[in-house]
Amino acid sequence: MKARTIGIGAAVLALGLFAAGCGSQEKENGAEDGKDPKAGTNAQTKPVEPVTLKFYAHTVLDDFEKYINQFVKKKFPHVTLQLVKNEKGTTIEELLAAGDVPDIIWEGLTNIHLLTPLKVPIDLTPLAKKHGFDFGKYDPKLVDSIKSYSDQGHLYYLPYNVLAFALQYNKDIFDKFGVTYPKDNMTWDEVIELGKKLTRPDNGVNYIGFRPPGALNRLQMQMGLPYLDAKTGKAAVATDGWKSLFELMQRTYPEPMPQAQRNISTRDEFLKTRNVAMIAEILYLQNSDMVGAEKDGFRWDLVTYPTLKDKPNVNTGLFSDGFVLPQGGKHADLAFQIISYLSTDPEVQLEATKNGRVTGLKDKAILEHAFENNPAAKGKNVKSLFNQTYPNIPPVTIYDREAMTIVQNQLMEVLKGNTDVNSGLKRAEEEVDKKLAELKAR
Repeated sequence: MKARTIGIGAAVLALGLFAAGCGSQEKENGAEDGKDPKAGTNAQTKPVEPVTLKFYAHTVLDDFEKYINQFVKKKFPHVTLQLVKNEKGTTIEELLAAGDVPDIIWEGLTNIHLLTPLKVPIDLTPLAKKHGFDFGKYDPKLVDSIKSYSDQGHLYYLPYNVLAFALQYNKDIFDKFGVTYPKDNMTWDEVIELGKKLTRPDNGVNYIGFRPPGALNRLQMQMGLPYLDAKTGKAAVATDGWKSLFELMQRTYPEPMPQAQRNISTRDEFLKTRNVAMIAEILYLQNSDMVGAEKDGFRWDLVTYPTLKDKPNVNTGLFSDGFVLPQGGKHADLAFQIISYLSTDPEVQLEATKNGRVTGLKDKAILEHAFENNPAAKGKNVKSLFNQTYPNIPPVTIYDREAMTIVQNQLMEVLKGNTDVNSGLKRAEEEVDKKLAELKAR
C-alpha cells in the first residue's frame, strides 16, 4: 500500500471535477432488473445495454480475475470491468486531474485517509438505503472501524476481506531447546518471557526468541491510542498509553537493538534464515509461499495474536481490503450493486475465504473454511484466530500517517538505546505538532 504526496494543484482540480460530477449518481437504466424504469409494470423487458466500468486498483490486488472479474461476469454479464492499476501515469491524482474518474476503487481500509483529502470517497449510506443493503451483515466492530475514517461517521467503504493476525512459531527451535510450544490467548508479557528462553547463541547461530510486529499501528490500534487529541487537534502521544506501548516494545529488546538487526526483514529472519522462534504479524498464509517453505523443511504452527492484560481476547486493529466509490462516478448505482454483491454474496465470500482472503461477514459457516485451498494450512491452528474480537478504534485523521512515521522513528531511537522512553515521546509530540502546523498551513 503506497502513500503518495498529494499535489495541491491536483487536489484543486479534483474538487472541481467532483463538484461537476455530483449529479451523476442516478439509477442505472436496466442495471437492477433489466426493465425500462420509465415503463409501466406490464411493459416488456428490454435488453440490458452493455457497459464498461473502470475498476481502479489503488492498492495491490494480486489476482483480479480470480477474486473479482469472474464473479462479476457471471452476475452482471452486461458489465465489463476495465482494470486500471496505480502506477506512473495512472495515479489517482493524475486520473482526477484528467477528468478520468474511475467507477470503483480497490483500497485498503487503513489507506482511506489517502483519498479523503481529495474528497474522493462518497458516503455509501444513501446508496445502501436505496438498494436495501444491510451493514448488519458485518461484525459491528468492522462497521465502527469504517466509520472512524470519517469525521461525520460516514461509511466510505465496503470490505471484501479482512486480514488475519497470529503469533506464528518455528517448531524446530522450540524442539531444539526443549521448550514447550506457545498456546492460545497468551499476553504480550507471557510471549516476551517465553521468548527469553529461546534467545541464545548455539553453534554459531544467534537465535531470537520473539520478534514483535514491525509496524507501529498493530499495537497502536490494539491499545486504542490516538495520534491526535480530538478536542485540541494537537499531538497526543506524550501520554501514559503511548508510554506503555514504548515500554512494551522495549521489553522485546532488553538490550539496545544491535546494528545488524535494524534493517533486516523480520519475515526473512523467520522464513529464510529461520533463527526467529516466534513472530507476531499478519498470518503468512496470506502473503507468503508457506507451501514452498514447508517443502524446504520448515515446520511451523500458529496461535492467537498476543493480547493485553487489560484487554483479554482482543486482537490487533482491523485491516482490510475492499471498495470505495468516488465522487463523480457515472455509474454509482450499478457500481454499488457490484461491490455489495462481491462483499456479501455467500458464494463469492466462501471462495475468497478458502483462498485466504477471509470474509468480514458474521458468518461462522464461511469462516470454518478459511485457507482451505492452501495446503500449508492443513493441520494448523487456524480456526482459533477467529475467536478473538477487534478493539475499539480511536477516530482516524488525515494526518495519522505522518504522525505514525514520526512516532515510529522515535520508537526506533529508544530501541537503539539512543534515548529514553520519556524523551522519545516528548520529541515525537513536538515533531508531530510541527508537522501538523506545516500541513495545515498548506
